[in-house]
Amino acid sequence: MTIAKGSYVKVAVALPVFKTFTYEVPEPLCSSVMVGKRVLVPFKNLQLTGYILAIRDTADVADVKKILDILDDVPLFPPSMVPFFRWIADYYLYPIGQVIKEALPGGLNVRQVVTVDITEKGRSALSAACLKPFDCRLLKVLEKRGAMGMRMLSRMVKKEILPETMFRMERRGWITRQRKLAPGRVRPKMERYVTAVEGRPPSGSLSKVRQKILDIVERYGEISVRALKAEIPTAASLVRKMAAEGFLNIVEREVYRDPFGEAIERDSGPPTLTEDQASVVETLVSALGRGFQTYLLYGITASGKTEVYMQAVAAAISQGKQALVLVPEIALISQTERIFRARFGDRIALLHSGLSEGERFDQWMRIVHKEAQVAVGARSAIFAPFDNLGLIIVDEEHDDSYKQENRLRYHARDLAVVRAKLENGVALLGSATPSVQSYHNVHTKKFKSLYLSKRIENRMLPEVTIVDLRQKEGPGR
Repeated sequence: MTIAKGSYVKVAVALPVFKTFTYEVPEPLCSSVMVGKRVLVPFKNLQLTGYILAIRDTADVADVKKILDILDDVPLFPPSMVPFFRWIADYYLYPIGQVIKEALPGGLNVRQVVTVDITEKGRSALSAACLKPFDCRLLKVLEKRGAMGMRMLSRMVKKEILPETMFRMERRGWITRQRKLAPGRVRPKMERYVTAVEGRPPSGSLSKVRQKILDIVERYGEISVRALKAEIPTAASLVRKMAAEGFLNIVEREVYRDPFGEAIERDSGPPTLTEDQASVVETLVSALGRGFQTYLLYGITASGKTEVYMQAVAAAISQGKQALVLVPEIALISQTERIFRARFGDRIALLHSGLSEGERFDQWMRIVHKEAQVAVGARSAIFAPFDNLGLIIVDEEHDDSYKQENRLRYHARDLAVVRAKLENGVALLGSATPSVQSYHNVHTKKFKSLYLSKRIENRMLPEVTIVDLRQKEGPGR
């Protein structure tokens, strides 16, 4: 996408400020600007990561600064999520830039770090031996160790360094402070792959091990060095030498970190539904693509809610839409993920806080690149970057684990309904013991109700005995 020269962008920064800011787009960056990308922007005397929320032809303020750089090749979230972020910021009274920062995978943002170094004047002050004890200790550390960040310097002097101390020493010319940009902790994972070159070397010119490597590469066409090492432990060093000698080519490719573990055998297909299940699925399928609606699925234990979820997801995918499945706790995700992977295979992405930063980033990017049409996760998965979300399922919707209590406080069940409304999709809340709030919303006609009143194969429910302790006599009363 290329925007016109002299265009402007509305940017949210990850600071506790409730407004967005207007920046001009320099001509060299016009071809790369898109809503959802991160940008590096000047902000007072700092350089910060910002998020593009809109593109404008005119500026609404004077003295507009220019963005410094664009940090992403592709947007990290679609334009359709901007109203969702704004709603969260307004409803929960949380700065929109920090809302987006909480929503995105951790470890992405560029940070500005300050490094401190001693000057020649500082060295002279040390030799004069007329310093305060703390100033002397700090300068000696810098003289011995060289330039370092503030956090490391505080550890070395074993005391918190007050800003006033740094200002005073800088004014006297004893130290210099430099601001540098540090990249985010998370980067794409790169892996080396090996391909053969045209023309085989003369027979007998290679050792047996090298010949075996060449045979394996030619058999597969392209193979990772990691896979080669599984067959030949010394492959890494040999491949480098063979590439230098012109027998092989080495290329680097971006690969995804795998959070799934062992492979899952695909299931044999959807089972035959009960009459109740078929009725519920028919209702949900007919609702998909017809605008916003919220359903409360009140299904007793073992009534087959999970199969209803999967068939509703399959219907959404068949319509070219995407689906999001929320479960209350990370401990439950593994089972749900295995069931859904058995049905949908590689179309599943996994999003929860138990993943490493790198794994979460990779799963996020699989959704961005449309390699996954279904996301399974805990409450934070409500922010999955789908651009055509047709169905959001909240299993065990009554569970308090959907409440986020730190920093940005939200209820993922409520956000599921809001996001479904903003994206004109269907929200399905399932439970054997619905929350009072959802039950009330059914009775006030805000939600529609669906029921699964029988167990699969008409299995008997546990027998319940009511004991009136007022009438019971003897021990145990």
